[in-house]
Amino acid sequence: MAMPRHAQQAGVTARGLDVIVVGGYDLTPAGTLEISARVDVLDTPSGSWQTAGRPEDAPVRWTDINLAALGDTIYLAGGLEGTQHIAHGETFGFDPLEQKWKPLAAMPAGRERGAAGVVATPGRIYLLGGESSTGPVASCLAYDLPSQTWVEEPPLPAARSHPAAMRRSDGSLIVAGGFAGAGASDPRGEVWRLPPEGAVPRAWTPVASMPEPRGGCAYGVVLGHLACAGGVAPQGPAQTVEIYDPFETALPPWAIDAAMPEPRGVVPGAAVGGQLFVPGGSPALAIAPTTTLFIYAPLDTSAL
Repeated sequence: MAMPRHAQQAGVTARGLDVIVVGGYDLTPAGTLEISARVDVLDTPSGSWQTAGRPEDAPVRWTDINLAALGDTIYLAGGLEGTQHIAHGETFGFDPLEQKWKPLAAMPAGRERGAAGVVATPGRIYLLGGESSTGPVASCLAYDLPSQTWVEEPPLPAARSHPAAMRRSDGSLIVAGGFAGAGASDPRGEVWRLPPEGAVPRAWTPVASMPEPRGGCAYGVVLGHLACAGGVAPQGPAQTVEIYDPFETALPPWAIDAAMPEPRGVVPGAAVGGQLFVPGGSPALAIAPTTTLFIYAPLDTSAL
C-alpha cells in the first residue's frame, strides 16, 4: 500500500473513506527534489491509490498545506511556498461535480499561514496557529462556509506551528504541541482547550500536557481520542504514538501506544474508520520524502 509517489510535508485530510494527499515535497523520475501540485487519493476500504480519473493537480505548489474536507469538497487554505517557506493565504475549493479547483476568499492580509492545526466542523474550517513567513503565529482563523468569509478566533496563549488539533463532541477545540521556533524548531508539549462558540469568557486554557513534547506529528481523531504519531521531539524525529483522552476521564489522560516502524518527522496524517493514516514523511531531520504509508490501527495491531 505504498504511495504512488514520494511525499513530505504535504497537505493531508480525510474525505469520507478516502485519504487525500496534496502537494508537498516530491522527487522527479530523475530523483531531483521538487515541490509538487499533485493530488493523490487513497481508497481506504480497498487499500488502493486512485490512478484513472485522479483529481486535477492543485493550482499551487506548496508545502505544509492547510487541507480539509467537508462533504465531497476539498478545501486548500494557505500553505508555504518554496524552501524559504513564504506563507500564502489564497484559498481554493475542489468542486466534486466539475472536478475543478475554484478560488475562494483569501485569508486577511497579514494572516497568511501554512502548517496550522486544522479542524473541520459543519460550516467552519479552523486554522489554529501555524507558520507565517517569519515563524510560528498564535493567531487563529476560521473560514465560515455560509458567508464565505474569514473570521478571527481567540489567539493561542503562545505562537505554535505544526500543532495537533481536534474538536471535542461538545464543540471545544484542542491544540496540542507544535513548534515554538522558526523552521520547525523548539518542540513543545503544552495543550490548550478553547470553549465552544458562545461561551463567555472564551479563551484558551491549559489542560494536561503531552508526555513527550513534539511538533509536526501526524494527527487525527481515532475512536474519540486525539492520536499524535511521530513528529519531532527534542531528541529528533519521533516514532511513538501519543493518545489523548480529550475529556480527561482517563488518568493519566495521555498514553503512549505502539511505535511506528520508523521515525517520521514533520509528517501529516488523517483519520478514517478508527485508523490514522500517515503517508510519506522523512525518518531524519532533512528533506528526504519517502513513499511509505504507515497505519495506526488500535483495534488491529497487525496493521502497523
